[in-house]
Amino acid sequence: MAAAHCNISTALRRLLHYRRLIGMKQTNSFLVAHRGDRCGGVENTLEGFAAAAAAGARFAECDIQFSRDLVPLVIHDNLLKRLCGLDVRVSEMTANELRRICRPYFELSSLPDLLLWLRTVPPLTLFIEIKSPVRRRLADDSIARRITALLPDDLLPRVVAIGMSASLMDACAAIMPCPVGWVAEGVREPQATMPYIFMPWQRIDAMARWQSRGSKVALYTVNDAATVVALRAAGADMIETNYFSGMVSEIG
Repeated sequence: MAAAHCNISTALRRLLHYRRLIGMKQTNSFLVAHRGDRCGGVENTLEGFAAAAAAGARFAECDIQFSRDLVPLVIHDNLLKRLCGLDVRVSEMTANELRRICRPYFELSSLPDLLLWLRTVPPLTLFIEIKSPVRRRLADDSIARRITALLPDDLLPRVVAIGMSASLMDACAAIMPCPVGWVAEGVREPQATMPYIFMPWQRIDAMARWQSRGSKVALYTVNDAATVVALRAAGADMIETNYFSGMVSEIG
């Protein structure tokens, strides 16, 4: 853990060492564009994801919330206060109503919209985080089946369903034909094998336990190069950042 808080001279030495060892292409292979690249657009928008892809991203993460009419929309918060300044909940409005509300601030996309875009870019793996509010309305297996129905066969190798609910991820592992992963902030762990584990970078001490089980561990969310370098040196498989192109520019 101390490596993540090294002084600046040590961090810079490691950064330069990693630049020699891995170069930009390998840097791209472990950085995950968290909700796209905010250097190029609002979080979770097609513009942000396109900016990440243009900068060479091989991995990106998005979030989905379900509207009142059960359309999976690419947005992190159920409440629109942070992005739109409005006390409106995604789960209480229809998809068309939400698109109109969001349009002055950003273009709200559905999961099918994002998957259609994914087909147009070079191989990029998309981690789809299923946010929990929909679990108040639908059973876990129903959620897994709804999302599965939207996944084209040709994209199955390039999408990974992730979420914080252990029971939901167990259902996804049993039903979905794509890989799954757990966002390790809940108390109960999934019973199914999780090929991917996402966890806050401050919990790096727990990383080795998951890696010993065969899981790849992604740490989030890191927005400074020194910490990225330290975490990668400590063995992190992937690291999420909000500013993908900026991080590649600094490290690559």
